Amino acid sequence: MSIKWRITGLFLGMTGLSLLLFWIGESARLASGGQRTEIGVIILALLLPAGVVYFFTSQLTRRMEKLHFATQRIARGDFGQIDLSDSTDELGQFTVELNSLSRHVERIVQNGTQQAHKMEAILAGMQEGVVAVDHVGRVVLVNAAAERIFAREGTVRELGYLLELTYDSELEQLTRKVLSGQPSAMKELQIAQRTVQSKINPILTEQGQSRGAVIVFHDVTDLRRLEKMRTDFVANVSHELRTPLTSIKGFVETLLDGAADDPSLRDRFLKIIQAETLRLQRLIEDLLTLAHIEGQGNRSEVRLSNVSYVQQAYNKIKPVIQSVAQAKGIQVEVDLPDNLPPLFISEDLLSQLLLNLLENAVKYTASGRVWLHVQTAPNHLCLEFGDTGCGIPEDILPRIFERFYRVDRARSREQGGTGLGLSIVKHIVEGIGGTISVNSELGVGTVFTCHLPRAI
Repeated sequence: MSIKWRITGLFLGMTGLSLLLFWIGESARLASGGQRTEIGVIILALLLPAGVVYFFTSQLTRRMEKLHFATQRIARGDFGQIDLSDSTDELGQFTVELNSLSRHVERIVQNGTQQAHKMEAILAGMQEGVVAVDHVGRVVLVNAAAERIFAREGTVRELGYLLELTYDSELEQLTRKVLSGQPSAMKELQIAQRTVQSKINPILTEQGQSRGAVIVFHDVTDLRRLEKMRTDFVANVSHELRTPLTSIKGFVETLLDGAADDPSLRDRFLKIIQAETLRLQRLIEDLLTLAHIEGQGNRSEVRLSNVSYVQQAYNKIKPVIQSVAQAKGIQVEVDLPDNLPPLFISEDLLSQLLLNLLENAVKYTASGRVWLHVQTAPNHLCLEFGDTGCGIPEDILPRIFERFYRVDRARSREQGGTGLGLSIVKHIVEGIGGTISVNSELGVGTVFTCHLPRAI
């Protein structure tokens, strides 16, 4: 039965009960000949209906309070079952619907929470920085990568607008244009020493109105550096190949034009052509060596391919170094103890490392001495290559391991250098998990120090 009919029935019943009690009281008074109305009858006629109404309304109030507390509990996120199953009136039906609504809201909240956790995990794992702004440009989301890019770890909660994060007014203006209806925009930023590419995309409602924007920041510093390295490498290789080829072409044309008839000119030109051809051969061999080392793929392939000993690797190149040093009158000091442990490197690569560094030391030392000292450490060997040569200016020390970089280009070409020796050395050392460093002083000499991992 519905509540309104219960209340109506209760009202009519209690009214009838009160009238009945009054009538009984009046009938009893008239029958007894009394002159005054009994107070007890009046009180009973008032209190009995009032008590019944109070009891019914108290029951109704408790049910309403139970529903009220249940709705508060649902608002707090507690979606437990509401137990009013014994009632079949409107409150009972409302309880059933409220339980159904509670389960539906619980599913929505659980799905939303799962999606939020999933989104947080995705944003936290992204290498790209992500920043979201609302329709007026206020920052509402910044992931960890964006904090690292802009060096704002731990301070994003203090940010209000995008400009406070990026300090780039042009990016701020582009974002405003996207928020006002432009489909998307891109911009490349320079942040400290890094190049960052940004793309701004709008967040639209179902009606196509802008609710905000998402800006994705991608650090392209390494990509731009590699592109520049590739361009420089192609330019350097072209230049290094063109110089000897031009020389060979010129002398061959001269010989064909009649210089071959003069024995002295012919012999001199042919020696120059031979020297340039050997230079080309060395350049190509160095390029192939560098490509082979880089093509090893990963460090384990290089390290586990073989083990070798410094003494054996040096004995392979000793005749070359001794002959060049003797021709220049330079003393070569090599201190290699007999009990040196093996290294995680093939003998061919170790020989090339020793040859490149010792040959460089001899080439750039006019007089004095060149040395190779080896010290044993628990996990590695320390190889020190030193000379008393001309030295290297401090400002260009960081660049000497670059491909085709020469401290003195003219002198390097005169001595047959290709500009790839130190680059090959660095790739060999880093390929086996070692390190290389250099110290130099103009007019005093240069010392290269290699730390190479031991096999045992």
